[in-house]
Amino acid sequence: MSGSSPASQPPCAFVVGDFNVGKSALLNALLRREILHTSREEGRALPTFIGRSWDSCDRFAALGADGAQVSAKTHDEFLRIRHEAKGPREHRALAVGCASSPFNDLLLVDTAGMSSDACESAEIANLTHQDAALLIVVMDIEYWAAKHTMDFVAFHQEQFGERLYMVANKADHLNASEIERIQAKATQRLEDYGIAPAPRFFSLSARLESSRRSTKDEYRSRTKSRVRELCDAGFDALRVALYEFEASHSHREKPATADDWIRMPLATSFIATQEGIPA
Repeated sequence: MSGSSPASQPPCAFVVGDFNVGKSALLNALLRREILHTSREEGRALPTFIGRSWDSCDRFAALGADGAQVSAKTHDEFLRIRHEAKGPREHRALAVGCASSPFNDLLLVDTAGMSSDACESAEIANLTHQDAALLIVVMDIEYWAAKHTMDFVAFHQEQFGERLYMVANKADHLNASEIERIQAKATQRLEDYGIAPAPRFFSLSARLESSRRSTKDEYRSRTKSRVRELCDAGFDALRVALYEFEASHSHREKPATADDWIRMPLATSFIATQEGIPA
């Protein structure tokens, strides 16, 4: 895959946010698979590009530290590399070909968790083929309007415009009236902060979504029905928005592989930016 023109660049949805807001859980819920390990531990996970594998099984690949060699990995090796210990890394990025991904073209990109004092250094902007990139800012719904988050959104809304979405996760921790109040007031709160027009805002629960297809899940059955309805509606709206973005940026190329995704210009540009190298 040469990536020499925008037409050969599949669309990417970059999932960003603080530690422990549920980015990996959100990605697992979107994929309807437990592809990524979820943990409350802070860690600098490598950029991970996840797309559809047209094979009958999942495929995993890693980009070496030299930025040239891509090697196949098992799922266990993939999980281990994602959380390599601090110190010199042997790899720069990872990719997953998910055989059951509901998206044909869209690549979902997991990024390292941020902390409030690191947000300014985690800017994602001026990437190669950035018009094919969607930015999903994930927040804990109880702290969604924190100043560092609002500053992060304000900067990137200038860069991405309508291609920036805000996801208020863990809505199942609130009651229905609180969820409805936050959803109703979000636009005004953002515009009061100077973020106008306000990005699309989705209140949802990745945890509830992951158990949605199980009639015997205890946690889901204990959650109040109105909270479930609101969280399910928020997740459905996000999924539809992603399908629409995918359809509007379909690159109509032959199916690519996990190796191709790591090497494409948008991925290369993003990896360099996250490593502190100007794009």
